[in-house]
Amino acid sequence: MNRRDLLKNAGIGATFAAATVVGSGSLIETAAAQTAAPSRKSGRKFKVIDMRCRPPLPQYAGLYKMRRENLQMGGRPNTLANPATMGDGPPLIAKDMAGKPGAMEEYWKEVDKAGIDIVATNGRYAAGIPSMTMDNDGLLKLQKEYKGRFLGYAMLNTDIRMEETMADLERALAGGLRGAALEPGYRTKNGGATTIDNADFYPIIETMIAADLPLFTQTGPMAGVYDWHATNELWRFDALMNKFPRLKLVLVHGGYLNQTAALALATKHPNVVLMPDVYTFWPGGQIYQQNLEILQDQFIYASAFPFADMDTSLKLTLELPVSDEVMAKYLSGNVSRIMNL
Repeated sequence: MNRRDLLKNAGIGATFAAATVVGSGSLIETAAAQTAAPSRKSGRKFKVIDMRCRPPLPQYAGLYKMRRENLQMGGRPNTLANPATMGDGPPLIAKDMAGKPGAMEEYWKEVDKAGIDIVATNGRYAAGIPSMTMDNDGLLKLQKEYKGRFLGYAMLNTDIRMEETMADLERALAGGLRGAALEPGYRTKNGGATTIDNADFYPIIETMIAADLPLFTQTGPMAGVYDWHATNELWRFDALMNKFPRLKLVLVHGGYLNQTAALALATKHPNVVLMPDVYTFWPGGQIYQQNLEILQDQFIYASAFPFADMDTSLKLTLELPVSDEVMAKYLSGNVSRIMNL
């Protein structure tokens, strides 16, 4: 099944009830009391920002369905060997709650149980599929309703005219979103799927540099509509950074497939940041783990929920053999710096 079919399968035929969104009242006040992750052997507690933790709204329901039905993560414990992806997952996933009443309340319970202070997530335009597309107005609304606990980084719709894309991006950043998500492999119009070094995207890059905010870009085995090849050619990222060295570039999924090339890219370019998220504990993910100390200013933490459970992901992370100082950078310090929080 290619990426296009996977997206369609996750989105077609699903009708979702309006999600119950709780305003800035008791939920946030209760959650605010949970301000640190579980302690390590040292006894130190950490502020945690989960940089890819999608809430169970209709706009993300397709991702929940992919975890539950399409990717078969839970049924492959001996292959993936990642406790965070095993089994049916929390009720939000196992009971198909995404987009239904009570889902957001359950989500914040999971966030608090895990010990996460702030959750962040990306906007996305996935060929207009309602259960896979989160626009910037939706992110701004979430950021306002859950002030201090939720961060969004802007959707970039590359299927429309660039002038329209730029106007939407500038409005989103002016409204308070703290970055932008560029997914070249998902473009379906204007020439179709492409790569990060396409000159079409230079206005976006120049805007992010001027705003001093990061550009998050999709890498990994699902980064392309049809295949993963061109989208993950890391020499293209090197060429881009040579042209735009001031760009803060975050590799979502950490350049997985090409872990050593991603590490080399980050070594060469100090403004390249790796966010390996769920792939930290997938086959080959130990390469990221082994380099957290060496590139301690260039890794940021994310669970990739719903693809990996929040609490288990964080527990596994806290067990990594790195110093408390590096762990503090990884869990919140580095992203606070690059997003100017």
